[in-house]
Amino acid sequence: MKAWRVHEVGEPQDTFRLEEVDEPTPAALAGLGMGLGGWEPLQPGREPFGDWVLLDMRAAALALPDVTMSRGDYPVPVGRPYISGQEGVGVVREATSGRSHLVGRRVVACCIQPWGSLAEVAVGVGMIFEVPDAVTDTEAAAFLIAAHTGYHAAIRRGGVAAGETVAVLGAAGGVGSAMVQLSVAQGARVIAVVGDDAKAEVVAGLGAEPVVHAAVDTPTALRELTGGRGVDVILDPVQGEVGAHARAGLAVGGRHVLCGHAGGLIAHDPSFYLWNQTLVGVDLGGYPPEVMHGWHLETQAHLDRLIAEGRYRPLVDRVVPFEDAGAAVADLAARRVAGRVVVQVADA
Repeated sequence: MKAWRVHEVGEPQDTFRLEEVDEPTPAALAGLGMGLGGWEPLQPGREPFGDWVLLDMRAAALALPDVTMSRGDYPVPVGRPYISGQEGVGVVREATSGRSHLVGRRVVACCIQPWGSLAEVAVGVGMIFEVPDAVTDTEAAAFLIAAHTGYHAAIRRGGVAAGETVAVLGAAGGVGSAMVQLSVAQGARVIAVVGDDAKAEVVAGLGAEPVVHAAVDTPTALRELTGGRGVDVILDPVQGEVGAHARAGLAVGGRHVLCGHAGGLIAHDPSFYLWNQTLVGVDLGGYPPEVMHGWHLETQAHLDRLIAEGRYRPLVDRVVPFEDAGAAVADLAARRVAGRVVVQVADA
């Protein structure tokens, strides 16, 4: 099969290669476990990972981890070579016993390295949901990780509530745009921090008002927009120096929700405790499988309701052919993308 693989550490435009590789098979998955960095040899005392489907891929979404894994900046080590891509939609060809009812069905799924979604055949794990007939491949491919991470960050961990003022950094990204919509749906006032006028227009259309450009002094702007008080919550998929600087615009007793690493990972100034502020870590992994399964169902039910009410939609920047995925991920690395880029792997 054809797949986009990464062998070295470097910029995506230098590392992404379209290659012929072996398809994943049940035999290849047997005896493997799942760690934070993906599939791995089974460790003593652990059971083989048993919640997967083999997918004939139709569309995959590009996201920041495709960039940071390539650069070697991903928070956990990922073995090389690997197939990039962490989510997409496809038709199930084989599955473990707990997912056998999905064989022949179109599903959206999370795909973990080394068998990512930028391939003709991929392995979906954990977050796996059947796609309704009314939802297109493009919409489904761009939905899963951004929406579920956004809910986990803004609602479950961040506790965004009606009447609060929320600042979203990187608001035009996949997770950022999800958190804008979810916070608006909660009844919060959302201030979006973006890099340029085009992205400002995009997030304003999602309900963010007003919009702060990243080139402006963000803490000063946040305080001016809140009468000097500061915002109740910062939802931060950026971190790095940008996120650390923005915290000066957080109200006393506010919450800084750390849910990504687009700007890198740095040590935190411990003086936040002087202002009774809380740093909230967010990651969709790390919990017992049964807990995560229940949360996936809870999140999906919430999102299904918002979609039915017209209050949530995945943000898609563009759709590109499979052969152009390498160029598209270079655009993502250069911050020339709003939302997700969807790669058309195969025709419907």
